[in-house]
Amino acid sequence: MYRALPVSRQAASTSNRQAVRVIRRHLATDTTTPPKKSKVLRRIILTTAGLTGTFYVGSAFLAFNNQAYYDIFSEQVPLGQSVLDFGESQGWDTLTVGDVINGTTGLVVTTYNFAKDMINGTTPEKNKAPVETKSAEPKSPFKVVKQTTSAKIEPAVQQVKKEVEEVKEAVKEAAVKVEDVAKEVTDKARIEYQDLVKRAEAAIAGASKDGNPPSVITIETTEEEEIPPPSSKNVYDRPLPLGFEPPPGFSRPAPPPKPKVTEAEAQTPVPEPEPVELPLVAPVVATASEPIITHLAGTIDNLASFLKSDPKAAQQAGDVLETAKGDLAALVDRMEAVKEQERAALEAKMDEQTREYSLKLLELEMEAQDKLDHQEEGFKQLFEQERASFVQAYREKLEHELKVQTELINERLKEEVIAQGIELQRRWIREIKVRVEQERGGRLAKLDELSANLKRLESIALINSAHLDENIRVHSLWSAIRALTNSAISSPVRKPFRDELRVLRHITAAREDPVVSVVLDSLESTDVPDVGVEPLADLATWFTNEVAPKVSQVALVPDENAGVLSYLASRALSGLRFKRQGLIPGDDVLSVLARAEYYLNEKNLDSAARELNQLKGPAKVLLHDWLEAARRRLEVQQALEVVQTQATLASLLVV
Repeated sequence: MYRALPVSRQAASTSNRQAVRVIRRHLATDTTTPPKKSKVLRRIILTTAGLTGTFYVGSAFLAFNNQAYYDIFSEQVPLGQSVLDFGESQGWDTLTVGDVINGTTGLVVTTYNFAKDMINGTTPEKNKAPVETKSAEPKSPFKVVKQTTSAKIEPAVQQVKKEVEEVKEAVKEAAVKVEDVAKEVTDKARIEYQDLVKRAEAAIAGASKDGNPPSVITIETTEEEEIPPPSSKNVYDRPLPLGFEPPPGFSRPAPPPKPKVTEAEAQTPVPEPEPVELPLVAPVVATASEPIITHLAGTIDNLASFLKSDPKAAQQAGDVLETAKGDLAALVDRMEAVKEQERAALEAKMDEQTREYSLKLLELEMEAQDKLDHQEEGFKQLFEQERASFVQAYREKLEHELKVQTELINERLKEEVIAQGIELQRRWIREIKVRVEQERGGRLAKLDELSANLKRLESIALINSAHLDENIRVHSLWSAIRALTNSAISSPVRKPFRDELRVLRHITAAREDPVVSVVLDSLESTDVPDVGVEPLADLATWFTNEVAPKVSQVALVPDENAGVLSYLASRALSGLRFKRQGLIPGDDVLSVLARAEYYLNEKNLDSAARELNQLKGPAKVLLHDWLEAARRRLEVQQALEVVQTQATLASLLVV
């Protein structure tokens, strides 16, 4: 049980009246408990219907937000397309989850407050005077809910003149603010109802214990035993809500004695009030274009049909329903007027935008005409360029065809010359034979001499042909050697020379020179032709700028067992020494570096490499990369010198 502070006496009296009404209703009805029927089938039907409705409604909202699910739901699910069409006609595609929750909460709170007012027999007009006279007293939770809802709906009605959407936003805000209060009211009402039911059941159980109550119930009153009045100090005489107890240490005052009821009054049946026809609100707003107004009217009519079961409450709710019908009709008229105003404003705005877009269309047409003019000029330029390219391509094609025809003509002329030579030779032979036959007598003696001369000329021609072939081969060899030298040795940058080496190898293979073949095989078996060799200038620059300074810094470091202090001392003293130049005698590192630099300046890489190769220890380690690059260049240079020597020898042999 809960304990709370006292509330107003008006709330207590209202609660007492409600309790008496509930007790009378229970006493006037049959108290026998009807046999409980099985509710399994009803639960299955209700559960299936609820789940099916939830699935279709939720799927409709999800389909409006997901195109893929929209296609699946409309094509695969039975009645899916019909549900989507109904949702689109009702505007579900524009609703959000927050709108649905807020609208449902507001509708439930409004319906609950209206039902409570009808059941309690209170109206806003009846409660207005007590609220004004007793403003200092704490307000009932039902009145707080009603006043909060009215305060939030009144600004929304005023804003309907501007825009219909603002009404929905105001209702959402009101529903959010009323949600907590409505929850408290619902819990409290449920507790009060349970308490009243328990008390009524207890009273009924004490009044009649047999299962068949009489048609007319006689209420017998007995004189209650006089209860000694409690101490005035521990009496809590303030009103308490239903279901609450006084604070610890206090007790409630003794109840007043009940008036005696005569047997005639008890046997007199209470006349039942006649049913009252409540006005319907839905037909009045049936022509409204807003679905929410129609839905609200239907909800009010459903509530009115529920109130018909209580004729007394229905009599009190008639005026409220008439007022609600008038308010809804006025709201519908006001919304239609706002829509007409908005439609007129939109038409005026559409006319203005039509004029504006017409001007923009004219501007765009002018811009398009200008663009077309520019495009025409561009097309002309493009046409001229394409025509020039076509002329150039056709000219190149003609030149190519002319070249091919010239080559064909030259080949044909060469064949004709050869054929004419053969024919002339045959003619000369015939003429010689004729003349020989004519001069057989005196000149036959000279035929042997002429035959010997011809053989001698033939041998000379063969020798000259061999010499010419050898000269051509030697010339090709020298050309390949020069190409390889220019690519590998004389090039200003390092580049591979595998192709030039392959050409030289092919030429030397025709001569079958064993020395050149061995040299080229040794050079071809390495990866030097693929990466190339460093130019002499790069080697000299590398040595002067990078290698020599670093080697001079470790010149004083011993060859073996050198420590960190030795390196530091050598580096520190290297900046205090003078740089040596020229052919300086001596075996120290600085003298060797000076001689190597002198040889490099004289372009004598071999001598420089020999001098540097004598160094040992850290200096030799620093010179390793440079010596490797120099050694590769010297190997290639030495191989080319051997090939050049053999080529020179071959040239001398030809001469």
